Amino acid sequence: MPITELALLHLTPGTTLESPTLRANLSHAKSVLQNYTNRTFYYMQQISDPSCIYVVGEWASLDQHLNDFIPSADNQALLESLKDYITVDSNLEHLDVPNAELPLPRGEEELERARRGEQVWSITHYTIKAGKREAFEVRIREMKEKLDRTYFSGKGGIGGGWGVGKKQGEDDVFVTLFAWRTVAEYNLSGKGKEREASAYTSECVERNDVKHVRLLDI
Repeated sequence: MPITELALLHLTPGTTLESPTLRANLSHAKSVLQNYTNRTFYYMQQISDPSCIYVVGEWASLDQHLNDFIPSADNQALLESLKDYITVDSNLEHLDVPNAELPLPRGEEELERARRGEQVWSITHYTIKAGKREAFEVRIREMKEKLDRTYFSGKGGIGGGWGVGKKQGEDDVFVTLFAWRTVAEYNLSGKGKEREASAYTSECVERNDVKHVRLLDI
C-alpha cells in the first residue's frame, strides 16, 4: 500500500525562499523525487513560521523510502546541494494513507489557485490516549463523513492517516489534512471548525497540534 511522507524542513537562519539558488535546488529535488517514485510531490510553507517547509509526497512503501531512496547516491547529492540552506527534522513522518485520499490540489486549475495563495490547509497531529485508538478511529471517521457531506458537498476536503514506523513505546499519532476552499473562508469560520473537530475527538486525544500551511510555487 502506498504511504504518504510528511517531512519537515527548517530554513537555516538568514535563509529565505527568495534565494534563487535555494529555489532552483528545491525544484531539482522535487523533480528527482517525482522521477524516482513516478508520483507527485508538494512543498508547503507554514504560515505562522515561514522558516518551516513541509514536503508532502507518496512512496510505494516505507521500505522504498527508508531503505532504497534515503541511502541512495541521488538522495545524498540532494542533501549536499541543500545543506547550506536547510536542515531536515529528525522526526521524519510517514502516514498509512495514499495521496489520493488526501485533499491535495490536483489538476492545473486547482494547482493554479493554490499557487496564487487562494487556499490554505490545516495539518493536525492528534496524539492518542492509551487504549483509545479504536474509539478515535470511530470518532474521526464520523467527523470526516459529516464534514465531507455537509461542508465540502461530498468532495472530500479532509483526509488523514496513522503514523507508521514508530518506535516501541511511542504514542499513536493520527495526522489530518483539512483543505479550506479559500483563505477568506478559513478566516471566517476556520477556528470554529477546528474547535468543533477537537471537541468531537477530545475524549480519545491526549493533545493535538494544528499548523496552517500554503502551497509553495516551486
